[in-house]
Amino acid sequence: PKNRVTIPSRWRSSEAEEFFIILDRSGVFARVMPPEQFRAVGERLSQNPEIAPRDRAVFLRHFYSRSIQVASDKQGRLTLPEDLAAKLGLEGDAVLVGSHETFELWNSKAWSETQQTENATFERVADLVGL
Repeated sequence: PKNRVTIPSRWRSSEAEEFFIILDRSGVFARVMPPEQFRAVGERLSQNPEIAPRDRAVFLRHFYSRSIQVASDKQGRLTLPEDLAAKLGLEGDAVLVGSHETFELWNSKAWSETQQTENATFERVADLVGL
Protein backbone atom coordinates (compact mmCIF):
# COMPACT_ATOMS: atom_id res chain seq x y z
CA PRO A 1 0.00 0.00 0.00
CA LYS A 2 2.95 2.37 0.51
CA ASN A 3 4.53 1.53 -2.89
CA ARG A 4 7.78 0.49 -1.24
CA VAL A 5 10.15 -2.08 -2.71
CA THR A 6 13.06 -3.51 -0.72
CA ILE A 7 16.29 -3.88 -2.65
CA PRO A 8 18.18 -7.06 -1.71
CA SER A 9 21.16 -6.25 0.49
CA ARG A 10 23.64 -7.85 -1.93
CA TRP A 11 22.52 -5.37 -4.60
CA ARG A 12 23.20 -2.38 -2.37
CA SER A 13 26.53 -0.70 -1.79
CA SER A 14 25.62 1.54 1.16
CA GLU A 15 22.83 2.29 3.61
CA ALA A 16 21.12 4.87 1.44
CA GLU A 17 21.51 5.04 -2.31
CA GLU A 18 20.26 7.01 -5.24
CA PHE A 19 18.69 5.32 -8.26
CA PHE A 20 17.08 6.32 -11.53
CA ILE A 21 13.96 4.54 -12.72
CA ILE A 22 12.73 4.54 -16.29
CA LEU A 23 9.75 2.68 -17.68
CA ASP A 24 10.84 0.27 -20.41
CA ARG A 25 9.70 1.14 -23.92
CA SER A 26 7.28 -1.78 -23.78
CA GLY A 27 5.66 -0.28 -20.67
CA VAL A 28 5.70 -3.71 -19.01
CA PHE A 29 8.56 -3.21 -16.55
CA ALA A 30 10.77 -0.48 -15.13
CA ARG A 31 14.56 -0.44 -15.29
CA VAL A 32 16.28 0.71 -12.09
CA MET A 33 19.80 2.07 -12.53
CA PRO A 34 22.45 3.38 -10.16
CA PRO A 35 23.73 6.86 -11.12
CA GLU A 36 26.87 5.55 -12.83
CA GLN A 37 24.82 3.37 -15.18
CA PHE A 38 22.38 6.20 -15.82
CA ARG A 39 25.26 8.49 -16.82
CA ALA A 40 26.78 5.72 -18.95
CA VAL A 41 23.74 5.81 -21.25
CA GLY A 42 24.53 9.41 -22.18
CA GLU A 43 28.21 8.58 -22.64
CA ARG A 44 27.46 5.64 -24.96
CA LEU A 45 25.12 7.87 -26.91
CA SER A 46 27.71 10.62 -27.36
CA GLN A 47 30.34 8.08 -28.49
CA ASN A 48 28.14 6.50 -31.15
CA PRO A 49 28.89 8.14 -34.52
CA GLU A 50 25.87 6.46 -36.13
CA ILE A 51 23.45 8.65 -34.19
CA ALA A 52 22.77 12.03 -35.76
CA PRO A 53 23.03 15.09 -33.49
CA ARG A 54 19.30 15.84 -33.74
CA ASP A 55 18.41 12.24 -32.91
CA ARG A 56 20.81 12.37 -29.98
CA ALA A 57 19.11 15.50 -28.65
CA VAL A 58 15.63 14.00 -29.06
CA PHE A 59 16.65 10.78 -27.32
CA LEU A 60 18.28 12.61 -24.41
CA ARG A 61 15.25 14.86 -23.98
CA HIS A 62 12.93 11.86 -23.71
CA PHE A 63 15.32 9.70 -21.70
CA TYR A 64 15.82 12.35 -19.01
CA SER A 65 12.20 13.50 -18.93
CA ARG A 66 10.94 9.92 -18.55
CA SER A 67 13.39 9.06 -15.76
CA ILE A 68 12.58 9.39 -12.09
CA GLN A 69 15.28 9.95 -9.49
CA VAL A 70 14.65 8.12 -6.19
CA ALA A 71 16.66 7.32 -3.09
CA SER A 72 16.50 4.29 -0.88
CA ASP A 73 16.07 4.67 2.85
CA LYS A 74 18.44 3.15 5.43
CA GLN A 75 16.58 -0.18 5.17
CA GLY A 76 17.19 -0.28 1.41
CA ARG A 77 13.60 0.48 0.42
CA LEU A 78 12.57 2.53 -2.61
CA THR A 79 9.27 4.34 -2.57
CA LEU A 80 7.80 4.22 -6.05
CA PRO A 81 5.75 7.12 -7.37
CA GLU A 82 2.04 6.30 -7.42
CA ASP A 83 1.71 6.76 -11.19
CA LEU A 84 4.62 4.39 -11.91
CA ALA A 85 3.20 1.71 -9.61
CA ALA A 86 -0.17 2.08 -11.34
CA LYS A 87 1.35 1.84 -14.86
CA LEU A 88 3.13 -1.37 -13.89
CA GLY A 89 0.10 -2.78 -12.10
CA LEU A 90 2.05 -3.25 -8.90
CA GLU A 91 -0.33 -4.35 -6.20
CA GLY A 92 1.06 -6.54 -3.47
CA ASP A 93 4.27 -8.30 -4.43
CA ALA A 94 6.65 -7.06 -7.08
CA VAL A 95 9.45 -9.01 -8.74
CA LEU A 96 12.98 -7.64 -8.89
CA VAL A 97 15.04 -9.17 -11.70
CA GLY A 98 18.80 -8.65 -11.75
CA SER A 99 20.12 -7.56 -15.12
CA HIS A 100 23.89 -7.02 -15.02
CA GLU A 101 24.52 -3.56 -13.47
CA THR A 102 20.84 -2.65 -13.26
CA PHE A 103 17.70 -4.42 -12.16
CA GLU A 104 14.17 -4.58 -13.43
CA LEU A 105 10.94 -4.13 -11.54
CA TRP A 106 8.03 -6.29 -12.70
CA ASN A 107 4.43 -7.04 -11.89
CA SER A 108 4.54 -10.72 -10.85
CA LYS A 109 1.97 -11.81 -13.46
CA ALA A 110 3.80 -9.98 -16.28
CA TRP A 111 7.11 -11.51 -15.18
CA SER A 112 5.62 -15.01 -15.18
CA GLU A 113 4.23 -14.52 -18.69
CA THR A 114 7.55 -13.12 -19.91
CA GLN A 115 9.46 -16.07 -18.50
CA GLN A 116 7.22 -18.44 -20.43
CA THR A 117 7.54 -16.58 -23.74
CA GLU A 118 11.31 -16.07 -23.40
CA ASN A 119 12.22 -19.54 -22.18
CA ALA A 120 13.06 -20.94 -25.64
CA THR A 121 15.46 -18.04 -26.27
CA PHE A 122 17.10 -18.55 -22.90
CA GLU A 123 17.56 -22.28 -23.55
CA ARG A 124 19.03 -21.66 -27.02
CA VAL A 125 21.53 -19.06 -25.78
CA ALA A 126 22.38 -21.18 -22.72
CA ASP A 127 23.43 -23.96 -25.10
CA LEU A 128 25.57 -21.53 -27.10
CA VAL A 129 27.46 -20.34 -24.01
CA GLY A 130 27.80 -23.81 -22.54
CA LEU A 131 25.40 -23.65 -19.62
